[in-house]
Amino acid sequence: MKDSIEALIELQSIDDEIRGFLLTREELAVNQKRLAEILGRMNAELDEKRAKLDEAQRFYNERQDDLKHDGERLTKAKTKMAGVTRTKEYAAMQREMDNLRRKYSEDETELKRLNAAIDEYKTSIAGQEEKLAELKAEVKKEEATSGDRLAELNREIDAIESRKTNVNGRLDDQLLRRYSRVLTRREGKAVVVAVGGKCSGCSMRLPPQLFILVQRAETLQACPNCQRFLFFVAAPEEA
Repeated sequence: MKDSIEALIELQSIDDEIRGFLLTREELAVNQKRLAEILGRMNAELDEKRAKLDEAQRFYNERQDDLKHDGERLTKAKTKMAGVTRTKEYAAMQREMDNLRRKYSEDETELKRLNAAIDEYKTSIAGQEEKLAELKAEVKKEEATSGDRLAELNREIDAIESRKTNVNGRLDDQLLRRYSRVLTRREGKAVVVAVGGKCSGCSMRLPPQLFILVQRAETLQACPNCQRFLFFVAAPEEA
């Protein structure tokens, strides 16, 4: 039975190693996913800004056409006004000219504001494109590094799994199934040390007779509360 206890302790140690490597592998995957999500958001924001810029550019072109049309109307009005001789007709043409000049000036001012806004938007897009390029380079580098680390982790896990197979061979199938059940139910801890009369897994105080049996290590014992397998490590002065 002592051999079974030692095998279980070793098996737990191996599973602890595997869990550590698996957690590291999961962290790498989570980090890659996070970077990919950031890239996705930045691309989406950039696409939205480009669409708005295209829309602003179309509006600017339309306003340019309006301004050109107003200029043509103003030129025609000037030509027409030169041939007017009647006072009332001249006054009416003058009012029309004033309205055309005011509209032309307003359209010209609006075009300048639009042009400034478009330039600002272009600068913003260029800055974001630069940041996106930097992030893509970082992601590419991270993927390469993570790929190497993942391959290394997989090799280490495979090597540990080989050790685990050897240890499994020292335990009977029923005990292995029981170990696996407890490991799954107790967050990866199926074998724990008993310290000071308590189970270190759930902190329950063990019945005195059970603690004595755990110390003797002649039979396989488990915590009545959490069902974890128990073992005892004597302090140096007790050895």
